[in-house]
Parts: sequence; C-alpha cells; structure tokens
Amino acid sequence: MKNTLLLLSALLLIQCGSEEKKTTTEIIASQDLASIQNKKAEVVKNLNALQLELEELNQAIGQIDKEQKFLLVTSIETETAPYAHYVSFQGTLETDQNIVMYPEIQALLKKVKVKEGQRVKKGQILAVLSDSGMIDQLQQLEIQHALAKTTFERQKRLWEQKIGSEMQYLQAETQFKSLEKSIAQMQDQVAKTTITAPFDGIVDHILADEGSSLAPGMTPIVRIINLNQMKVSAAIPEIHLPNIQVNSKVTVEVPVLNERMEAAVNAVGNFINPNNRSFRIEVELPNAKERLKPNMTVQLHINDYNNPTAILVPAKNILEDQAGRSYVYKLEAVAGQESTYKAVKTFVQLGKSSNNQTEILEGISAGDLLVEDGIRLVEDQQLVKIIQS
Repeated sequence: MKNTLLLLSALLLIQCGSEEKKTTTEIIASQDLASIQNKKAEVVKNLNALQLELEELNQAIGQIDKEQKFLLVTSIETETAPYAHYVSFQGTLETDQNIVMYPEIQALLKKVKVKEGQRVKKGQILAVLSDSGMIDQLQQLEIQHALAKTTFERQKRLWEQKIGSEMQYLQAETQFKSLEKSIAQMQDQVAKTTITAPFDGIVDHILADEGSSLAPGMTPIVRIINLNQMKVSAAIPEIHLPNIQVNSKVTVEVPVLNERMEAAVNAVGNFINPNNRSFRIEVELPNAKERLKPNMTVQLHINDYNNPTAILVPAKNILEDQAGRSYVYKLEAVAGQESTYKAVKTFVQLGKSSNNQTEILEGISAGDLLVEDGIRLVEDQQLVKIIQS
C-alpha cells in the first residue's frame, strides 16, 4: 500500500511538472478550461506582485536619487467665484426728440428767427410764415362777431319779454355762434404761420431760405434735436430671447469716442422679424455732455447668464480628445515625495466661456490642483514636479 501511494505521488509530480513547463500558447491550444483558468490566475498574481514591486522601487529611487528627472509643471488651484457671461451685438444711437419741422399751410417763409447750433426752449418761435391776409380776415370776423353778439343779446332779451318773433331770435343766435366758429378756425390758421419748438433742444439745421415758397407737409424748414437723452436700438437673434429681459445689465462701448458706459435694457420687443429672425431691444443712455450723436455705431455687451459660485479654468488649460471630449490634468500628491504629483487625465463638462475663461460644470471641484504650464507635454498618470503654484 505504501509503495502504491509513493507511485501515485511521483506520477502527480511528473504531471504537474510537465504542465508547468507548458507555454501559454500550448495551454490555450489544449482547450482545457481548467488549465487556462489556472494559468490566468497565475499571470494575474504575478502581475500584481510586479506592480507592487515596481511602485516600491520607484519610491525608493525617488527618495535616494535626488537627481531624478521629472517633468516640471506649474499648477493652478481651482476656486469658486461669481461669473457673469456677456453676449455682444452692434447697435445704433437714436433719440426720440429729433424732428424736422414742416409747414401746415402753403405760404412764403417770411423770417427765420434762430441760427444753427442755437439752443431753444419749448414754444420758442423758430420761423414766421406769411399770413396771406389771414390776420385781416380774422380782424374782420372779430368785428362781425362783436356786432352779432350785440344783436343776439338784444334779440334774446326781447324774446324773453315775448317781444319779436322766434325766428329773429334763432337767426341772431345762429349768426353769433357761426362767427365764433369761424374766428376759432381762422385763429388756428393764423397760428400755423408761426413755427415753434416742440421741445427744448438745439437747432441742428436750417433747411429753407427766407422768401422761399413752402408746400404744406412737403418743404422742410428746420431740424431740431434734443441730445440730453439718447437710446441704443439693436436687433438681437431670437435664440437669445429667453436670456435677455428688461433690466438686464449692458455695457455700451462707443468705439469712435473710446468710451464705455454701464446701462440696462429698458425695452424688449415682442415681435420677431420674419426676415432675419430677430427681436428689437432699447437701452437708454444719459448724454449730459452731448458727446453721443444720432446714428453713431456702438457695441452692446449684454449680460445673459450669471453663476455666483462658478469654477473657472483658463481656456488654454482645457484639452480635447479625438472624440471631442474635454479634459484637464488634475494633480494628485504622491505620498512621501515633496512637490511630486501624479497627473490624472480628468474629463469635464464645460459651461459658458468668455475672456479666455471657461466655466466647468462637472468633473472637478473647488480646491483641485490642475496642470497649467506644461499641459501639452504631460501624459496620463505621469509623475511631475510643481515648480510654482
């Protein structure tokens, strides 16, 4: 019995020894599932042991070899900060008080009472037209009106005393009221011979010469402008409609004057232009120094998005792989090695971008260290040293 056991043990040892000598290719070719699984377990065990050994060796080298060459990088630490995003559009300066005065009657321009560049007050006379005898007609009507009034009052007293006929009383009343209306109409016509300023402003341009014949509603006389209050109008693509409202902050840039002003949207149009799919906005601007002029071109920078706790990363520190995914290199400290870090490729979700800064919505948190200079040279899992933060 003892001899039999010894024989079996010897056969098993021979068999195991023969299996150990088999190559991976031979074991796979045998199609023996148990042998293949055993070989895999053996390889995994050896690989894990080698990785632990390699890490220990690297740490030992890092501690002993002070001349070890690491990729040198600089870093930035992420933090939260308020972020305001702006979109830019071109606009045009306008003023509501910019009109050309036209005559309402046909007449000759008798006298221009102002000069170009002169400041005028509301109601001030700008020009006088010939009255074509209308004043004389008005005076005649006033004389007739006085007589008609006396006649009507006398007939009224007689009628109240039951003297005279009702027809005489009614005729006197009709004549009196008719002349009242005629006088009012003539006074209105005479008033049209005087052109007055509709608001406080500046005489910008005198467009007609004294003595020239004026056609009603056709011949311009004078342009008057008030520059104290200007506005910017702009056509905005409809895609921005949900993000631009009344009181949205606006920075107005006037390139020709090299000036920037802070303002707010005061009107948002409710009509989408079918020709260019845009809506209209207005931004009011004070203009006490009157440097702004109608039809000047300006740039509007409109605040369309705000995040009070945004994580912002310089655009140059965000890379993109072949699949179009954005990523950064996050730095993780290596235990026991001062200023030594492992660069970890970390995919991120981007938000808004402006002024070379990009908002990060997901992937990193405040306080993370990111590779800055040297980002184009670093590789995933590579050990690096930070030379400055």
